[in-house]
Amino acid sequence: MNSAKKTPYQNFLPYLVWFFGAIFFLVDYIVRVSPSVLTPTLMQTFHADAFTIGGFSGFFYYAYICMQIPVGILVDRFGPRRLLIASTLICSMSTFMFAGMHSIEIGFISRFMMGFGAAFAFVGTLKLISIWFKSERFALLAGITQAMGMVGATIGQGPMATLYQNIGWRPSMYGLAIFFVVLCLLIIIFVKDTNPYLQHADIGTHKDVKVWPSLKVVLMNPQTWLNCLFVGLLYAPSACFGEQWGASFLSASQGIGIDAAGHETGIMFIGLAIGCPVLGWVSDHLKRRLLIMRISVVMCLLLLTIVIYGNQLPFRALLTPNVYTVILFIYGFFNSGIVPSYAMAAEINPRQLTGMALGITNMASVIVGAIMIPIVGYILDHLWTGQMLNGARVFDISEYQIAFAALPIGFVLAFFISFFQKETYCRHFTHGAK
Repeated sequence: MNSAKKTPYQNFLPYLVWFFGAIFFLVDYIVRVSPSVLTPTLMQTFHADAFTIGGFSGFFYYAYICMQIPVGILVDRFGPRRLLIASTLICSMSTFMFAGMHSIEIGFISRFMMGFGAAFAFVGTLKLISIWFKSERFALLAGITQAMGMVGATIGQGPMATLYQNIGWRPSMYGLAIFFVVLCLLIIIFVKDTNPYLQHADIGTHKDVKVWPSLKVVLMNPQTWLNCLFVGLLYAPSACFGEQWGASFLSASQGIGIDAAGHETGIMFIGLAIGCPVLGWVSDHLKRRLLIMRISVVMCLLLLTIVIYGNQLPFRALLTPNVYTVILFIYGFFNSGIVPSYAMAAEINPRQLTGMALGITNMASVIVGAIMIPIVGYILDHLWTGQMLNGARVFDISEYQIAFAALPIGFVLAFFISFFQKETYCRHFTHGAK
């Protein structure tokens, strides 16, 4: 059907369908990162140490990571609608469980279920874009979707910390659980696996997909592994610092409340939200992936090192809380070098395997951080001097700085790996990189 003959509703419907998937991704990020500002409360309530809280946060990622390859296969075979309906319900049930938990063991189960349901949000939304839009809109909408996830991460920091303090963390989580139910109903009503108004679109289901041969093609490509290592090492410090330990560190190092520290950490994700479409566009415009990826990792190394070890630098007197906020914003902007890496994942593999390649890359983008979060917690416990405040363990700034040493090392490794990757010049290779 020609777009000129469409009704206003038919023109608006694709954006509505995409929006519900993107909102799912946004809210998933809120529940993913909000335990960061709950760390002292959870320690006090459940008499938990830092390693336990790190594992508590990491359980979300363990399920999320394990599901990425199956999600890509399932979405291709059965379409996104039924899977998004089921996953929003799982997120609702797990958030209800989280809100009502009275033991840390139930919390671990709820976080695992959250990660399982959240695993479908990003890939499912990208599938909706391929069904409801022409191919030239895909990159832009995918970038905006990623940016919306970063907005969710921002909300999960300072705003959620304020909400927790005003009405309590349990009622706040119950509210999010209800929102997931409402979103599920909207997906049932509006989202479809086929687009009757667009010719040559993805039909939504491919039941003839040959899973193991396709998976072998992607995994046997050395460039896939190099790219996965790069994106994992680039984003891991953001996951470790921004999604778990950063707010507690900034609260201790600057002598501010956890809600103010949460707002400061959240600025990093605002930078990511802006940087994702911008650096993606720059990479497309220059037809270079590796150049942007290397600039990204160098800037992240410099900026996060200043944030962590600023009190030891000669110009430490200039590093006020406002300056740290600006630095974290710029850091987030450059950390969006993950976007060219996602594009590279598609370009170094055959076109028909793009979904599977993106699923594997998305898995890699969180797996290193999922490992790093409890490791940092373990190091903090080992260095802990026994200081307590309101039933929660208190760590010295120097203890955080020692535990965070792995973060800049990760950036150095990512930069080194990039020199073994092959530039794609924004072109697809038929059988991997040449």
